[in-house]
Amino acid sequence: MEYKYRSYAKINSYLNVMSKLNSGYHEILTHFQIIDLYDEVSFKESDDLLINSNEKTIKDNNSITKTIKWFNEKYGVNQKFETKIKKSIPVGAGLGGGSSNAAIALRFLAKFHNIQIKEINNTEIALALGADVPVFVHKKSCYASGIGDILGESSFNLSEYLLICPQIFISTQKLYKSTYLKFQNIENKEINSFLSVLIKENEEFKDFYGLLKSQLPNKTFEKLKLSGTGSTLFLQNPSESEKEIINEKIGKNFRIFLTKGLEY
Repeated sequence: MEYKYRSYAKINSYLNVMSKLNSGYHEILTHFQIIDLYDEVSFKESDDLLINSNEKTIKDNNSITKTIKWFNEKYGVNQKFETKIKKSIPVGAGLGGGSSNAAIALRFLAKFHNIQIKEINNTEIALALGADVPVFVHKKSCYASGIGDILGESSFNLSEYLLICPQIFISTQKLYKSTYLKFQNIENKEINSFLSVLIKENEEFKDFYGLLKSQLPNKTFEKLKLSGTGSTLFLQNPSESEKEIINEKIGKNFRIFLTKGLEY
């Protein structure tokens, strides 16, 4: 039997890095907005752990295999699946594709073994599988704090979001280790702490950002926000003229997605 799921993406409406914790992780304040861009994931029992995907880069290093191995060790089982992943969410783009895939795998395994997902501690999930995984496990747009494991008030926006995704893979770990990263004293829902860091750390992104600035009207460019710790910039509720301008100016050089916000 084959079990099929949709693995949805997210954007960070804002992302503030408040401090570095003794554990080495960072304390953040953020808002996760789930969007209707998704990967298709299926599981089928197998004699080996197998991954098949249209995205070659994840076959040897992916969050689903990591999740299955972690689950097996935690619950003393030896579960193996052939997993198929049809990727639509760009990799390393700040849209949470890997975290979403991990969460889908964890929810599936819990259901397969009759384990209540709410019994698994969010902090344990975040430390073992990734800080963004808990929000996808609980499938809700919401505010979050801690390292991303403390899920707060549900909050969703049914806006349209125009995503501009260059083919630039960004390492989250590298950004958090950057000497350019500055901590904040207060919450600011208008900014992502990593935008200035990314411009200074990554020449490709710097050029991409500069290209947008040179080709887009100032009013449009100033509305662009960075999602998460990736390379995706997004525009909330773009006008028809803004959609046309972006498609005409940069559609041939970068992937563009028109998405909508989801509550769950």
